[in-house]
Amino acid sequence: MKKVFILLISIALFASCNNNGDNKNSSEANSGNTNYTINGTIDGDFTGAVYLKKRGEGDWILLDSTTAQNNAFEFKGSVIDPEIYYIQFEGNNQYCRLFVENSEIGIKININDIRNPEVTGSKSDKEFKEFQEQSSAYEKQLNDMWNNMKTAKQAGDDATAKMWEDKLDSVDALRQQFALDYAMENNKSVVSAFVIYLNSYSYDETQLETVLNNFSPEVKNSEYAKTLQEKVNIMKKVAIGKKATDFTMNNTEGKPVTLSSLYGKYLLIDFWAAWCSPCRAENPNLVATYNKYKDKGFEILGISFDKTKDDWLKAIKDDHLT
Repeated sequence: MKKVFILLISIALFASCNNNGDNKNSSEANSGNTNYTINGTIDGDFTGAVYLKKRGEGDWILLDSTTAQNNAFEFKGSVIDPEIYYIQFEGNNQYCRLFVENSEIGIKININDIRNPEVTGSKSDKEFKEFQEQSSAYEKQLNDMWNNMKTAKQAGDDATAKMWEDKLDSVDALRQQFALDYAMENNKSVVSAFVIYLNSYSYDETQLETVLNNFSPEVKNSEYAKTLQEKVNIMKKVAIGKKATDFTMNNTEGKPVTLSSLYGKYLLIDFWAAWCSPCRAENPNLVATYNKYKDKGFEILGISFDKTKDDWLKAIKDDHLT
């Protein structure tokens, strides 16, 4: 179920990325360093600020801002490689996404349908949209199967829910392979590196390394490929058979706990969070298993991804994580 949860998050947040490329905003562009121009037109009634952003280390990075005039706006700047950027309108928490490269780019945005802009002048954006169209059949099947599985679960029909989960896994495997095949065939496009980056949770280090080695030198040097290489390096360190990297973190009482202090026990390291519904659903099973085997040397080390201590402590109490 955790895998299914991650899969659906991936589909819903298909545009997320941790790209820290070396970009220049419009203030630098005004000094004669302009390589891209984004000419935006707005279909609908809007006046106010328009923001150009990207994702970096899980947070939004503001690259530039301007004010829409006569239902139009413009951004100028430069990028080293094609990158996914986002445009947001003042007072609206939705974003439209586009691949920005050093060219004259036009974007028409319906203020009532911000997520689906019409983009021209960006070869990379066109390539990415073509990939999305080709893979949309898989995503539709996965969403339908997820809804069927959810309905069966709510009805208490575990057998039917398991059937839909198995089907979902099968279709997801096809989707993963489709993305790999696309990247292998289009090895000269940064879009391929971005596609694999988005789906990287699905692949092991061997698969990722194979596709990375197949990229052209230019794509290998892109920020998306560099991020993938960093992921591969980390995955190799924690591959099956490797000694776990030792670490120390504070427990609920603020006292340090070191992984190696638990060596000699049968140890399960469980990564979870209070906001993760599948994780919370699994916790009663973990508690039952712990109580059954704790006297035989079994231990569980829970590592939380929560950002607030109160949520973390409340979930521990509610789920009886002793």
